[in-house]
Amino acid sequence: MEEKTQTNGKSSQRMIREAIRKIALGRSIERIDMAPSGTAGVGTARMVHGYVAKVHNNPNDEEYEEYAGTIDVREFPDETASSEPIIHKGVLLSGLQDNSGGFLIIPLLYSDVTIVMDAATHYTYVLNYSHAQVIQLTAHEETSIGVRETEELDPDDNNSPDYNELPATGNETATKYTATEIQTMAKNKDGKKAEVNITPESILQKLDKSEVSQTGNRLEQKVGSTSVTIQDKKVTIGEESANEPLVLGNQLAQLMLEFLTECSKITTPTLMGTMPALNIPNFTSLTSKIQNFLSKTAYTK
Repeated sequence: MEEKTQTNGKSSQRMIREAIRKIALGRSIERIDMAPSGTAGVGTARMVHGYVAKVHNNPNDEEYEEYAGTIDVREFPDETASSEPIIHKGVLLSGLQDNSGGFLIIPLLYSDVTIVMDAATHYTYVLNYSHAQVIQLTAHEETSIGVRETEELDPDDNNSPDYNELPATGNETATKYTATEIQTMAKNKDGKKAEVNITPESILQKLDKSEVSQTGNRLEQKVGSTSVTIQDKKVTIGEESANEPLVLGNQLAQLMLEFLTECSKITTPTLMGTMPALNIPNFTSLTSKIQNFLSKTAYTK
């Protein structure tokens, strides 16, 4: 009788422990139970689905000093057996709360997230997200981002090459960042290619026969052998070595008006007295055409 009582007592204790375990883990208990036996670490981590309840990025907030650089995640109601809302505070967005470098994603407030929680250390990390406010990728040496288009995979052909063996179409874009330079390239299968190189001292853009080169004191736009160069207090058109100065349109027009006016005053002495030039009407006609050679869109000073 005593042995039966002890057995019932142990069974009750196991039931109580299991109930507490289910409440604590919520639906995660199903994932743990489904995990294959013998897998190292099974049961030491928990995956939680929820949404961002708070982003700790306000220095004036009373929790900022403790939770700066983290977020709070509230579990979805169907993810837990608890009747009270469960909020995980201080969920890390990267390896450290100092998010000034490395790879970082800051989800938007109220966006859906999946976090993983280590039962041993009690640290929680963002694993997945639905909407991002900030995506940061900072490397010590080099970062490359690009797209290289390939031919389509034929899933019905057993002899079709694998994805890594598919031939490239020629359409491609790429950007490479280093500590001192940014290189961007875009090209297509027709052989057209555009490039942009940026350094702290210069910017160079190339597209077919055109080129734009910029430094701190010089800007040149070039197509073939024709260029426009801008420097402090100097603009050259045609090529940088051009040495013929441009004229000032208004002043030239005024000079032409005065010149034609004086020409129209020319007189010639004859036997019949002083006579005006025979082509006086032509001077008047030319005067009316002076404004026609002034540009309506291009100006100089």
